[in-house]
Amino acid sequence: MNLETIDLKSLRIFVATAEHLSFTRAGEALQQPKSVVSKTVSRLEQTLGVSLLERSSRVVRLTEAGQILYSRALSLLEEAALILSDVQGMQTRVSGELRLAAPPALGRYLARELIPEYLRLWPEVSVSLKLSYDYEDLFKEGLDLAFRMGGHRDDHLIEKPLGFANRVMVATPAYLSEHPPVTRPEDLSAHLSLQVFDKPFSSWSMQNGEASYSVSMRKQFQCADMEALKNVLLSDMGIAQLPWLVVRDELHSGRLVEVLPGWVSDGLTISAVYRLGPNKPAKLEKFLALTEQKRHLFDLQRRSL
Repeated sequence: MNLETIDLKSLRIFVATAEHLSFTRAGEALQQPKSVVSKTVSRLEQTLGVSLLERSSRVVRLTEAGQILYSRALSLLEEAALILSDVQGMQTRVSGELRLAAPPALGRYLARELIPEYLRLWPEVSVSLKLSYDYEDLFKEGLDLAFRMGGHRDDHLIEKPLGFANRVMVATPAYLSEHPPVTRPEDLSAHLSLQVFDKPFSSWSMQNGEASYSVSMRKQFQCADMEALKNVLLSDMGIAQLPWLVVRDELHSGRLVEVLPGWVSDGLTISAVYRLGPNKPAKLEKFLALTEQKRHLFDLQRRSL
């Protein structure tokens, strides 16, 4: 017996025959000729090597094997219908797990400003958020969407620009009071830097309106995690150029102050990327709609003076 030769269509015809105990009535219910019904049941009996129906001129009844197959086939057909409904429902029902990735600072921000509202709107969805500085492979990681900053185009993904972010130079009031004043970009070269990138010297580019400048500074501390770097910064250890998103609360509270106010980095595009395809799951469609509605959340630039 080869189970691969038994298809759902044959089982559906057998189930209808078992329920009506008549090839004619089963054919009418299925809108199939009586001959097709009879041949299908006979072929199924040959495949299984057992008799499923007792046939006489007056009556058709199930054999013991036929009763077992009817019960199991009925469950199998119901399960197949549920599988089909679940798969098709993914396109229309807002449910399931939405898997996201974002740079850590942006991800923490969205976990406060955007994701809770999405979960309140669509309570049947759960959200998984991966924080990483890497450009995650959506296919390999099984991600629905990733937020990215800066240019890194991938022709296999759809990219939706949402806003911009830039960096500002900051330090504590105590550090600035104890070190040479910074009144112009050239003054920065006399100071120590706290930087994100692991290089002996940090080259910072900045602009103020039409003016631009680039300066190299010796590294005092380096860390890829901006929260850890900010902790060192708040201990009066130097000057850092960090995303305005990362330091704006401390600027508002006075724990940090801007160095050379008005001089900011070039803006980096904030984008959402997701996989190509004609149909998006409803959970992703609704999340994209919410990001569009909340585009103001992605305006994370400190404006030049």
